[in-house]
Amino acid sequence: MKIRFLVALLLPLLVDPLFGQDLDSVVIPAKTEIFVTLQRTLSTRTASLGDRFYGTVSVPVTLNDKIIIPVGSWILGHVDWSKKPGRLKGKAEIELKFDNVVLPDGRTREIRAAVQSAENYSTSQISKSEGAVVAEGGQGKETAEGAAKGAVTGAVVGAVAGRSLKGAGVGGLAGAAAGVVVGIFKRGKDVELRKGDTVTIQLTEAVRFVKPQTIPDREN
Repeated sequence: MKIRFLVALLLPLLVDPLFGQDLDSVVIPAKTEIFVTLQRTLSTRTASLGDRFYGTVSVPVTLNDKIIIPVGSWILGHVDWSKKPGRLKGKAEIELKFDNVVLPDGRTREIRAAVQSAENYSTSQISKSEGAVVAEGGQGKETAEGAAKGAVTGAVVGAVAGRSLKGAGVGGLAGAAAGVVVGIFKRGKDVELRKGDTVTIQLTEAVRFVKPQTIPDREN
């Protein structure tokens, strides 16, 4: 019983350092990176402005060799911009805004952050100006490639049917047209950040765990 009593008495003292120093005197600087595991799938196929999402911190955030934001803390945010890929050109794009960090003990702070990297996406697919995730490739190139393949196939069919170079020419034109039609009606790639994927976000503003100062009332 004495051992259990001592453990119960000392446990808060042992756990508190895991959360770092007193959070009422901590300022996490801007440009600090936070690794977040998404707990909801986000896709430009279904995302709408304002859709809420959440994720958990997968790597502890430290300051002066002390853990300030532990693993398992929640990061809450919303979709600020979402664009589906165009049929002929234009890439899919999704921009996420990060609103709050919630520590395991329930303490909450507002945050401002931008995406720096996302699992299954290269850094070239992250818009540095807005932190948006952009789909790879464009539909225009795929349309051109489709037209070229259609022309080759059409030329072969035309030559076989007409048994002449003239037949090959006509078939080629028909195949090119078919390739373009397929390209127009084939959408480009969507952005899809799946549940369980990891995104790295970077604070754009410092997060202040500072107790607000009270201003004493002045006598009139």
